[in-house]
Amino acid sequence: MKKIGRLSMAIIGITAILAIYLYSLLDRDLIYKGVKIDQFDVSNMTRDEALNLLKNKKEKDKNKTIKLTYNDSLFKFSLCDFGFEYDYQKTVDKAYRIGRVGNIFTRIIDIVSTSIKGIDIQLETSYDRDKIEHIAEVICQQINVEPRDAEINLKDGSIQIINEVVGKKVKRQELIKAIEGNMLKQDTIQIPVESIIPKITGDLLSRINGIIGNFSTSFKGSSQNRIENIKLSANAIKGTLLLPGESMSFNETTGPRREEFGYKESNVIIEGEYTPGVGGGVCQTSTTLYNALLLADVTILERYPHSIPPEYIALGKDAAVAYGYLDLKFRNDFDYPIYIDANIVGDRLYFCIYGDLKERDFAVKVESEIVEVIEPKEETIFDEGLEAGNRIIISKGRRGYKVNTYKYIIKNGQFISKELISQDYYRPQNYVYKVGGAQGESKK
Repeated sequence: MKKIGRLSMAIIGITAILAIYLYSLLDRDLIYKGVKIDQFDVSNMTRDEALNLLKNKKEKDKNKTIKLTYNDSLFKFSLCDFGFEYDYQKTVDKAYRIGRVGNIFTRIIDIVSTSIKGIDIQLETSYDRDKIEHIAEVICQQINVEPRDAEINLKDGSIQIINEVVGKKVKRQELIKAIEGNMLKQDTIQIPVESIIPKITGDLLSRINGIIGNFSTSFKGSSQNRIENIKLSANAIKGTLLLPGESMSFNETTGPRREEFGYKESNVIIEGEYTPGVGGGVCQTSTTLYNALLLADVTILERYPHSIPPEYIALGKDAAVAYGYLDLKFRNDFDYPIYIDANIVGDRLYFCIYGDLKERDFAVKVESEIVEVIEPKEETIFDEGLEAGNRIIISKGRRGYKVNTYKYIIKNGQFISKELISQDYYRPQNYVYKVGGAQGESKK
């Protein structure tokens, strides 16, 4: 009995000691054993002690730099420049909570496990996204280069090509992600940059090496306003580069014929009559261009004849334009670009189409054939106010024509093809006479 009593007393004693130990273990105000923050042992420290330790060890790290490079460009920024901060308090609170969450049994298991195995908590960090985006923008401004197409210039009849500039563009979002993911490593970042190849390159323009078609017309005797309209519309076309597959509209390129755009009043053809209107003379520009395009063998998509034959070009070779109604449209179906030049020398307008002359083993000839001549008729208007028997012409008649126009391809002096490119009708204009007396009245 005495032995059993002593054993019971021993168990009670051990239990009491264990209870006191566990109580003191669970009630202590220190971080439990085995807890580390960023490899720094904070076991048995108060929260303030752990805070001070971390600040002493890590605060200077905010001055570390991140290098960003692209070719010969080097950028250096400290972590502070990105608004980088360590969240000491949040991390220490996280370390302190280990062994203090859950019921008593869960807590004891966590405390024992941590003391044996240990745990390393990563120090919480933060940064200012706006500052990173600002720095990314600074880098973009330093590196980005706008692409520039190659250019072609004509000087004293020679062709000069200015090569393209390859664009550079920083992949901004990729750069931001790289910075965000490298705060703790501080590795050198290769700035992601994409090259932007211009649409028009020097190699492409080098295919333009000579004149493949040219034509001129005379505007001798034209009014100054008409000449100004020809110059204005020709200059709008001058310098046009048409890449393979591209189309062009004369009207879209020259714009509306209005005074606000510089066009002046001069005679235009409306319903078979010459009538004062803004933009007179522009049809001579479109006609001259049309013939140069034909001789260059450029594909014509849209073209219209005048209602009456113009004086500056042969029948079947004119190209009438009226903004919003009649247009001259064409497309470059070659595998090389074409360049359109326009010049006025003396009283003549010249258009030259430049392309790959080295690839041209043929010549083009355009001829028109009058299919039918339509003689004008006579119309009589009786006028009682005019002395009977008097006859006055008030409108001169004009012949009408039906015309076919052909394009011939010539190689080695031989015609190898003939293509009907247009069938035009120029309507006649009747003679109109005014005759004295009433209709049906005979002269006595």
